[in-house]
Amino acid sequence: ECMLCSFKAEEKLYSDLTTPEEYAQFVAEKIGLTAAQRGSALHLVMQYLDFGRTGSKQEIAGQIRELVDREFIDKLQGEAADPERLAAFFRSELGRELTAARAQREFKFSMLVPAADYYPGVEGEELLLQGVVDCWFETEDGITVLDFKSDRVDGTTVEQRARDYGPQLEAYANALTRLTGRPVTRRVLWFFALDRAVEV
Repeated sequence: ECMLCSFKAEEKLYSDLTTPEEYAQFVAEKIGLTAAQRGSALHLVMQYLDFGRTGSKQEIAGQIRELVDREFIDKLQGEAADPERLAAFFRSELGRELTAARAQREFKFSMLVPAADYYPGVEGEELLLQGVVDCWFETEDGITVLDFKSDRVDGTTVEQRARDYGPQLEAYANALTRLTGRPVTRRVLWFFALDRAVEV
């Protein structure tokens, strides 16, 4: 029997008889998560990890299993979140700084800002700025804004990709400075694909 034909027939049945959420789960189980979904899985795990239990790949893998068991993430997301990639972050200098600090994760903000800050020449107007900062933490010097990226980059493309994200982190930094009254002294991207931090 043609496996593709069988999948197509089963897919048609699911698309006709299930909710969009159930259908998406069916497709993911059959063909796996997309690259974007795998990246989302890493972000979700980073959101829920107990930073006090990230000293080894084994500890992190155990936490991922717990998150699946407690249904914070589903089985496919748990399988997609590579504990070695996460352990590499926590072994880094940046990861050690984060675990030693009091961090804020998935920090949502919404505020009115002068439109001219982002669109020169538009004076006297305000703009609603909204966002979600992956993570930020404070040191004696000030605030570090940290954004996790699962982009497919290599040694020749990572710097350009980091520059592309510059305006996003600049907006986050401006928002946090206004909300906390403290300066943002570092804006850092962590690229899981390279186990590497890039300041912008």
